[in-house]
Amino acid sequence: MVSIHTRFAAAIVAVGLTFGSVFVVAAPATAHDDLISSDPGEGESLAVAPESVTLTFSGDILPMGAAVVVADGDGRDWVVGEPERRDNVVTVTLEPDMPEAGYEVRWRVVSEDGHPISGLIPFTIGDAEPLERAAAEDTALDTPDDETSTQSQSTQESAGAMRLVLIGAGGAALAVAAFALLSLIRRRKTGTDDGT
Repeated sequence: MVSIHTRFAAAIVAVGLTFGSVFVVAAPATAHDDLISSDPGEGESLAVAPESVTLTFSGDILPMGAAVVVADGDGRDWVVGEPERRDNVVTVTLEPDMPEAGYEVRWRVVSEDGHPISGLIPFTIGDAEPLERAAAEDTALDTPDDETSTQSQSTQESAGAMRLVLIGAGGAALAVAAFALLSLIRRRKTGTDDGT
């Protein structure tokens, strides 16, 4: 016959595994993705004009809301067409014959947890000086537009709802385990009392 201590230990292990699986599944949803590399790289000085810009992120990028601008000192955008997204990589094609100058890649994407992230990557072509701009200057990519914001909010709400479901499931599993443990203890106690 299995002792009450063995059953109690088994119940504790089951509860621990339940909570562990809930937090392992829910934890990645709370972490934002980051830009891990770019081509050109930050501050890179290129001998010739690039044909494209590639951004690589730590996680998959959602299809909506990706925007990339490659601006010169006059604010001209040298990007041709829309950004191409493949998993965690975003690529834009550039116009040919970019002159020697300082440039700035201004990007914004929506990470897989539904949060928009953005950043700046300065680079130069030839012997040009890096692009300088006022700190307060609006890059037009720091804040998502209304449509992107709405889509991102919807995605965030979905992710939040999923986390609540997972946490609720963990709580329910804990309640069931606690109820089963209490029932086992009562039955064991009742059996002991009957035997005396």
